[in-house]
Amino acid sequence: MKIPAFCFMLLISVMLLPTTALGAEASNAIKLFMNEKRLVSSEVQPRIVSGNTIVPVRIIVEEIGAKVTWDEATSKVTIVKDDVNIQLTINSKTALIKGKKEVMEVAPIIDKGNTMLPLRFIGQQMGIEFTWDASTSSVHMFKKDDSDSKPVTGPVDVVDGNTPTTPPPTTPTNPTTPTNPVKPGDGTETGSGTGTGTGTGSNIPDPNVHLVQSIVLTDKELTVTAKDGTLVPTSMKLANPNRIVLDFPNTVLDEPLKKLLVKNAGELSSKHPLVEKVRFSNFNDNPATVRVILDLKSTADYKVQPTKLPNQWKATIAEHQLTVVIDAGHGDNDPGALSITGRHEKDFTLSMAKKVEQLLLQDKRLNVLMTRSDDTFIPLDDRVSFANNIQSDLFLSIHGNSAKATVSGTETYYNRPESAAFANVIHKYAIPATGFPDRKVREADFRVITKTTMPAVLLEVGYLSNKNDESAMYKDAFQDKLASALVAAIKEYLNLK
Repeated sequence: MKIPAFCFMLLISVMLLPTTALGAEASNAIKLFMNEKRLVSSEVQPRIVSGNTIVPVRIIVEEIGAKVTWDEATSKVTIVKDDVNIQLTINSKTALIKGKKEVMEVAPIIDKGNTMLPLRFIGQQMGIEFTWDASTSSVHMFKKDDSDSKPVTGPVDVVDGNTPTTPPPTTPTNPTTPTNPVKPGDGTETGSGTGTGTGTGSNIPDPNVHLVQSIVLTDKELTVTAKDGTLVPTSMKLANPNRIVLDFPNTVLDEPLKKLLVKNAGELSSKHPLVEKVRFSNFNDNPATVRVILDLKSTADYKVQPTKLPNQWKATIAEHQLTVVIDAGHGDNDPGALSITGRHEKDFTLSMAKKVEQLLLQDKRLNVLMTRSDDTFIPLDDRVSFANNIQSDLFLSIHGNSAKATVSGTETYYNRPESAAFANVIHKYAIPATGFPDRKVREADFRVITKTTMPAVLLEVGYLSNKNDESAMYKDAFQDKLASALVAAIKEYLNLK
């Protein structure tokens, strides 16, 4: 049986799934998320079979950067990522992990020409954590190596693949570390805490846990007030439906708010034009966490407002504004490539980035930000964090290339599947603007396009080591023409008329 690589499928073995719920869950569409990005398959729809959630493997393999091969003669699937080598055989529960035998709970199978594999087993080997949200029939997977934090314990809200999941700079960017495995079906969408304790495991109040006394949403802003302590939430922007989720660590609901809970979920009506309602709960017991969810009528952003009270947190809710980050490669003590005439790549990239910025700023519908605006060195991870934290919609990194003197041309790089369309549009406009040979759209693992959470592209405009490319790249006329082309590409991708 011929199984092409792109048809490989992945079986998520969600353990501890209550058998009484299997019938109900099997009728619901199973949704799959990686780092809160919706993963969609056009091949086979996720579903529950014999207590296990079956979902496509191809998009997951692409997300974690693993390579999958199929040996038809032996019916063997091999998954490789870094130093991890996993070999599985169809209909056998025995797997080889780095040459050592391990036993899986579910054997790989072939279903309608697709290979199914157990994710719980594979995910642990590949550094993936995951949670199950029974209320929305959703599996949420998280890469361990993306940050120092892990996903929040308890069910996680459904998200859409086009929504950035990291918070603004004023809040930490990741959920808190789980302390216990999550059982599918525990709790509700709003939280898995009991709503009765302070996270200490005893009746003695924990001085580090603070009481949330009020949650108020006016027609302009949200205000959360605690009895004491400092409120600094983590956040997620979710979609399908649109929501803003705020987790306040080391907090529990005060008695008046607890009395409003029904199965650990409370609701408040909304007078805000962009917010349908407010939901809240004691989301987690360890660490104690109050979760506040704004159910939105449409896409929206929030902006933290200053307050004189450390025990109070305020934010305005406003319509979403498209944000584009322009990244000028290199800077300061990282000069980049040295051109054939001794000029630095960092100077070319900064000049190009500024020209693109100025043209984009002419469109009031866009919020345009630069990773650097002068000859400053910005570490790669800081560039990534900057774009992620402000929940940017697009990220464009501008560079100049270097190789043998005979090599010439323009290349456009992307890494994650959701960036491919943006890369193609940028390349379509860049090639006629540069007039250089077309060196195609390519995949690569450059950090700024790998770790960012929005569509991200790295453009290698031309080769500074090539006489013809270099002589053009430092001319204003060339840069002005290319900047106009890149702005046109960005607007086309964002569907801005």
